Amino acid sequence: MKQIFKIHLIIALQAFVVILLGCSKTDTGVVETTKNASTADTVKVYITDGGKLQAILNALRMEERNKATWAWNIDVDFFQDGDTIADGGMIADSGKIEQSKGMKRSHVNVFGHVHLIAPDGTQLFSDSLRWNPTKQQIESNSKVKIIKGNEIIEGIGFSSDANFQRIHVKKVHGKIDG
Repeated sequence: MKQIFKIHLIIALQAFVVILLGCSKTDTGVVETTKNASTADTVKVYITDGGKLQAILNALRMEERNKATWAWNIDVDFFQDGDTIADGGMIADSGKIEQSKGMKRSHVNVFGHVHLIAPDGTQLFSDSLRWNPTKQQIESNSKVKIIKGNEIIEGIGFSSDANFQRIHVKKVHGKIDG
């Protein structure tokens, strides 16, 4: 379960680049290419592994320019049970992925009204999140709110492993019902 969520989270943070890499089935509206950019409107990306649905990414618009891929109005659903009922997801106003040399490390950022729901129901809210491939961590310098069961933790600054097992919130304040 923890490993599956880690995979799903990484997919959510990196999924909007898949359309440009051509690794999954996509449904798109109009695709335009100019000298410096490629743009697709109304994008739907199906991410599968061994024929099993892992995630569906919807974006109002995607654009590749200057070695970066941007997406707007991102909505990702995660699937882990081999069915078509979502087990979690993430929404964000926009996102950006930049490939490092050799495409082994991707710096991924999502911005604006980020809401992540893990399969166990844990929720994370922030104005921005980033995937740090060097540390293999999710990070933010913004205000964050994490809800797990009846526990609510808020703070400014955040880092966690992709499984949300080792969460560190800086400048923390919260409410724990006992």
